Amino acid sequence: MAEEPRCPASSDRELGMDAKISRRDFFDGVAATAVAGAAVTALAGCAPGGDRPWAASPASPVAVPDGADYPPELTGLRGNTPQALSIPHAIRDNRLGSVTNTASVEDTGEHYDLVVVGAGISGLASAYFYRKRNPGAKVLILDNHDEFGGHARRNEFHPEGRDQVLIGYGGTQAIDTPSVYSTEAKGLLTDLGIDLKKFEKYFDQKFYDKFKLAEEGDTVFFRYEDFGRDHLAVRSKDMSTEDWLADAPLTDEGRADLVTLLDKPEDWMPGLSDDEKKTRLAETTYTDYLRDIAGMGEEAVNFCRSLTSDEWAVPAADWSALDAWADGYPGFDGLNLDDSTAHRLNAFSVQRFWGHEDPYIYHFPDGNASIARLLVHRLIPNSVPGKDTLDMDSVVLAEFDYTELDKPDNDVRLRLASPCTNLQHDGSPDAADRVLVTYHSTDGKLHRATATHVVMAAWHVMGQFLMTELPSTQRIAMKDASKQPLIYANVVVKNWQPWVELGMRHIRFSSGDWAVAQLDYPVSLGGYKHPQDPDEPIIIQMIGVPSPEGMAPAKAAIAARHNILHIPFEGYERSIRQTLNRALGDGGFDAKRDIEAITVNRWGHGYAREYARPFDRFWPDGPTPAETARRKLGRIAIANSDAAPNAYTDTAIDQAHRAVGELLDS
Repeated sequence: MAEEPRCPASSDRELGMDAKISRRDFFDGVAATAVAGAAVTALAGCAPGGDRPWAASPASPVAVPDGADYPPELTGLRGNTPQALSIPHAIRDNRLGSVTNTASVEDTGEHYDLVVVGAGISGLASAYFYRKRNPGAKVLILDNHDEFGGHARRNEFHPEGRDQVLIGYGGTQAIDTPSVYSTEAKGLLTDLGIDLKKFEKYFDQKFYDKFKLAEEGDTVFFRYEDFGRDHLAVRSKDMSTEDWLADAPLTDEGRADLVTLLDKPEDWMPGLSDDEKKTRLAETTYTDYLRDIAGMGEEAVNFCRSLTSDEWAVPAADWSALDAWADGYPGFDGLNLDDSTAHRLNAFSVQRFWGHEDPYIYHFPDGNASIARLLVHRLIPNSVPGKDTLDMDSVVLAEFDYTELDKPDNDVRLRLASPCTNLQHDGSPDAADRVLVTYHSTDGKLHRATATHVVMAAWHVMGQFLMTELPSTQRIAMKDASKQPLIYANVVVKNWQPWVELGMRHIRFSSGDWAVAQLDYPVSLGGYKHPQDPDEPIIIQMIGVPSPEGMAPAKAAIAARHNILHIPFEGYERSIRQTLNRALGDGGFDAKRDIEAITVNRWGHGYAREYARPFDRFWPDGPTPAETARRKLGRIAIANSDAAPNAYTDTAIDQAHRAVGELLDS
């Protein structure tokens, strides 16, 4: 019998790279660069075999299909596209020229009570809270993307074999742990017509059992790059760890390590008190704990390296062992730690979620894009023709008219693809009665409006460049807010029989381009129906966490961002096809035959960075960079989840509420 190849490589033709699918309606335009070719080769993991140099295909004009002016329907490369980042990067690199030179800026003559920079949930909520206190206020919202919602991004598809649109989420997944939401955040959801109890019915909680699909966390793909052979381990109910790992590509020592780690962890820190153990764990990464304290070999370490990736957007080598214990990752039961409350050195999110075990069911088909859409409709009622009111049910299938967002007669105007370039008071920040707001318009020119108040709800890494009046300490603090990069890919397949055949719904990969792949959540509401028949098309969501190991998360984020922003769509596509073929092949999956559409939501600026030990020595005693960065300056207040910093929807809402209060109560 021939030895199994280490790398199950396939040619481009075998992978279906030449197949006609919905994938290149929005091309990123950088594929021809040499740097892109190098980056994509690294992404795919295997040397490309095939019929064309997929990593460096030339960018070419692509015909725009019907409906391509409706952002949710655009496929291919989305999220932080080069188009959305071109002006911000020009500002960062000082290539835009002097944005304060009045000779180069056209004055629009517009004055608003409020200008909001950033149309994510924090920015939209800022406009909502401001208008709630000032119902007649005139508001302008600016954003550099061609879509509103920030990371709360909606993806739509129209696959063959399905009469109804197929809806996916390209970013923020869910209303996570609503029991911890503040009064203000809960109140906003109520104002928008969101009744959380309805999700108990809308999320089909019997779906996975009906098809005998393994629990999340019970399917791991051992990659040949880590273990010498590809292997999909699916753990069915009542299966022992030994049986689960029986065929895995492990040595006897590696298998014994994992059985000990998962089933019989010891007290590897004898003689220390509870607080002494937790303090030491806080100063140790999870990987170092496994290797240096628990004495695990490299196979066990490799098995655990991606456990933290999906939740925190960093690998195990960049997450503290204390927070790994709090999250329930393996290896800590033998320490007999007191879990009645969080430790002061736990990360902020870990502490605030402690003791709250909300089910993960509060999910719209488009994730929290529905919250953004409800906010836009409250602000601009004519954004959905013929709909005076929307609620959690009617918003799901509502089609927004983007031509209505920036009409002169609107009390609130939402101006997309219009990045702000400068915010400056008309005089001293302490005495000025207005703010000059400069932005880059779709006509390629700089324009200026004025505002009585401004909420800067964009990324803080941009705030340092937009607000040149800031004191140096505040600009440095904004620079610290380096978001963790993420890739959210939605892959439409003709059917999900391979998942049923293999008995799983979620795959964690031991390493590589993708941390997880999973079937779309089974949510049906407002006339929208989640696929119920395994022969129907469905969305497979894949999440990539590109931050490398071995450096502080903030520095790792910068390195990863520089890499992924030079990868063309074709690189992501090839990696997706190869990864799914390798993981699902035994279930009968064939990427060339089965994939109908791909949308890659690339978030170079993804999760707001979580303060955590051992890298953030100031945590938890402070002061934190976020506290400095969010200080109000004259008529400008600061929002965005960076101001917490904490990458959750309720945080974005809370920061918006605080910012508006600072403007109106001072």
